[in-house]
Amino acid sequence: MPPRIFSTLRRHPLLTAAALLCFSATTIPAYQDYQLYMSYGPGGPPYNAFGWFITRFLITPFTQEMFGAEVYQQRINQGETTTFIHLPDGKLLPRRKGEIPVVGPHAVPQRQINQLPNEEIKRNSTDALNAVATNNSKLVKLAPSHLERHTDAMWLTDAIPLSSRIQEAVQTLGEVSHIHGTSDHSVHVVLSPADAKEVIDAGWGQRRSFSRWKPVATLTRANVNIPATYNLVYAPRNQEEIEVVMELVRASLRYMSGGQR
Repeated sequence: MPPRIFSTLRRHPLLTAAALLCFSATTIPAYQDYQLYMSYGPGGPPYNAFGWFITRFLITPFTQEMFGAEVYQQRINQGETTTFIHLPDGKLLPRRKGEIPVVGPHAVPQRQINQLPNEEIKRNSTDALNAVATNNSKLVKLAPSHLERHTDAMWLTDAIPLSSRIQEAVQTLGEVSHIHGTSDHSVHVVLSPADAKEVIDAGWGQRRSFSRWKPVATLTRANVNIPATYNLVYAPRNQEEIEVVMELVRASLRYMSGGQR
């Protein structure tokens, strides 16, 4: 700060107090927001102040609401009615118990900040997703996520050639699902329109806040166009919820593989 400004502030204590108040009002919330961003753990954008700046000022202001299912209903009305969720005895997806968790205000990484599972449930969730991949090794493989970069994802194998993949599989470059293993252990999946609507209606998840917004692909280094049915599924809190979440992962696999499972 130039010496002349310092001299002015010394002569006017009220002005000094006002200046300090304005400075605090802008810097303290920003720092708290940065701390919240860092609390998510490593994800898609850089895990530093530069990543926070990109997320807060270049992506988050342009995001959309995350609970409306109209975009899915439109496609259902056009004939995309198939569900890939196969629960025992043909049961419908149960309503998730309790309130929906709070998801952080940043567009990326998309993380919930309460209702977090304990360490045992986190391990079991990761093991369960890995088991889904192992049991379907002809269709998917585990490899580092192109979107998250710090955790493995399920990817379609060459058994599903590019020429026969559905549009969503082309958009994600073949990435099917991943668990956020560096933080909350929520899951991202790509679902059919009918299943995506059911997940939101039953309280198990929400939309991606910038799905279908192509510029984000470049800003997050993902180099992909996030599909509209790319959904966040909340982290399971117990073994029973792990079973439901893994069925949603299997539904994603069935959809992305063109129904081959």
